[in-house]
Amino acid sequence: MDMGSLLFIFGATGDLATKKILPALQQWYGEEMPFARIWCLGRRSLDKQSYCRLVEEKGGFLLTDPLRARIDYHRLEFDDPWAYADLRDRCDTEPAVDGRRLFFLAVKPEAFVTVATRLQQAGLFIGGEPNHRLLFEKPFGESRTSAEEIQARLMTLAVEEQVYRIDHYLGKDMIRNLLAIRFANRIFAESWHGRAIETVEITSIETAGAEERFEYYDRAGAINDMVQSHLLQMLALVAMAAPDNFEAEPIRRRKIDVLQHVGLDPDRPPVLGQYRGYGPEGIASQTETYVEAAFRVDTGQWPDTVFLLKTGKKMGEKRTEIRLRYRASSMCLNCTEKVTAAANELVIEVYPQEGVLFRFNSKVPGYGYALEPVLAHYCHSCRVDGYKPEAYVKLLKDALAGDKTLFASFAELLVQWRIADRIRGAARGRGPVVYEPGTMIVGGEGGMGC
Repeated sequence: MDMGSLLFIFGATGDLATKKILPALQQWYGEEMPFARIWCLGRRSLDKQSYCRLVEEKGGFLLTDPLRARIDYHRLEFDDPWAYADLRDRCDTEPAVDGRRLFFLAVKPEAFVTVATRLQQAGLFIGGEPNHRLLFEKPFGESRTSAEEIQARLMTLAVEEQVYRIDHYLGKDMIRNLLAIRFANRIFAESWHGRAIETVEITSIETAGAEERFEYYDRAGAINDMVQSHLLQMLALVAMAAPDNFEAEPIRRRKIDVLQHVGLDPDRPPVLGQYRGYGPEGIASQTETYVEAAFRVDTGQWPDTVFLLKTGKKMGEKRTEIRLRYRASSMCLNCTEKVTAAANELVIEVYPQEGVLFRFNSKVPGYGYALEPVLAHYCHSCRVDGYKPEAYVKLLKDALAGDKTLFASFAELLVQWRIADRIRGAARGRGPVVYEPGTMIVGGEGGMGC
């Protein structure tokens, strides 16, 4: 148990802080008390009590006494040096702590360098001090060019070892379980290649729209918000070769290796869509709320396999999964009779239920040899009593411990931005297809469906 570290949350009145980070801390505080103080930093004029009420109203939960006792609120404009000096003075009145400081920047990418600069100028963050760590919520930039600019400026303030780029999907328990399923089961490990697998579909769709996040979302779009980060990270975990071991660097190298070989399928142009009624009335926008893109992975492991990435808002259901469809086979009964077998499927379910579904073929009961597909289903989330493991708990624990396995390196981000820019380039000149809220297929006959 660690009660001597400090956590600073920038953007503490926003949805991410109130609906994700603080609830995750509450879950963590049910196990231990990791931080001596949690400094919640925002632009609103609030005291601690009014801030806690705001968290409970927006987050839809009640703060427990142990967590509430460690929360403090400090009003701060991101570019106001005096506000940082006041924060430093307030921190100096704290009892002796162990020196570890996590700075969680749940803010827009254009504020990353400003906040880091002011933290250093105030003496709150020291470049090169391994116990001082900057956590950046995605997206890291708005394009490859802006990501490179942010990185170059940050490296004048910090070293790479102090930078933790968050993709919260990597903290999800079932995404982490993917490596165990792949490499700890011979039945899958020896058939995890393109000669056996015809398609890999990675889907993350939701019923909600962009209403509450319109200002951010209209600038980012589905490509930056979902494809560039979450979906490409999942693709990398599926398609990468086996690492030498499961420490951070070997996994990171394998992900970078495979992402460098990912290219758009020339026979299946990407489809961008926008749900009808997107945005406030009177605002015309070309921002995509739906993306489907087909890729090829140009490595010896994946000949002729198509990787399909799909994400969208205002769809008919909320679901995240990885679906591997194996190549169909047949069963030769004798010299003249052959029975066609349905394609096997392996589904890694991430949301709403976490688990694994495996579709295989079995003989229909009786005297003949007719085949039928049957299902084997493992429910991972059903195994958990009480709270399910929360992604942000895992990520905060790892950041506090200095473990960067589940955090994206800058080299990964650059390759992911290259792929995202290629999707955008391939769709340039074509406006998004308008689709009706609640649909499951976008783009007519060309759409892949969900």
